[in-house]
Amino acid sequence: MALPRIRLLPIPSCRPSLPSRSKPRLFALVAVRNEMPLLPGFVANVAPHVEAIVALDDGSRDGSGDFLAERPEVVELLSVPADRPEWDEMGNHRALVEAARGHGAEWALCIDADERLERDFRARAERIIRRGRLVGCSAFAVRFRELWDGPDRFRADGIWGRKNTPRLFRLRPDHEFDTALLHGIKAPLQARPHRLADLFIYHLGMLTPVDREARRARYELADPDARWQSIGYAYLTDERRLRLARVPHRRRWLE
Repeated sequence: MALPRIRLLPIPSCRPSLPSRSKPRLFALVAVRNEMPLLPGFVANVAPHVEAIVALDDGSRDGSGDFLAERPEVVELLSVPADRPEWDEMGNHRALVEAARGHGAEWALCIDADERLERDFRARAERIIRRGRLVGCSAFAVRFRELWDGPDRFRADGIWGRKNTPRLFRLRPDHEFDTALLHGIKAPLQARPHRLADLFIYHLGMLTPVDREARRARYELADPDARWQSIGYAYLTDERRLRLARVPHRRRWLE
């Protein structure tokens, strides 16, 4: 995962906060491919924090699309044929953004099927949005916690403890999309700097050694010359200097 440089101090998400005149219409955007085992937990975790989910099924053959099509939380399901010529990460993202705008969404949260939100994410996100408005900020990077060898602990040493990614942003008709083929920035480029927000997203995709090996192999196949991530992908399975931290009780994730 590419790590954008975030130089400004994080915007806090804790109380107290300014009173809200209206709740922002926040939609979750997700693209899936053969992730049926993860989807029931994904919907249970994410749906309480958003007005709706817009999903894209990228050629699944395991019933992922059928499951999402039946969920009332999913207001639109986009589909890509299973025989698609290649993976188009940013094309999928563009389609999701446009669909969300068509449903009247004001803000978007980009999230994957193997990710989970902290239990008070919505309340914290609303504070972030209000505080960001005061300083003219409309796109935020969230703290990314890689769960490691257990659902209640994450890797905290080195690069792992600093991981963040721009995932929460205001929708706009002139959204300038990143053109990177892999690891592209999801927030509008013209909204930079993407301020770091005190929000947690937990990632299940690195939970076990098998998961980590599979993730490394998948990205090394997709990006063998590390064109889209200069540090490469060997670090995904490197446990030297490993340090784990406990998920804070008040900021745990629930399904």
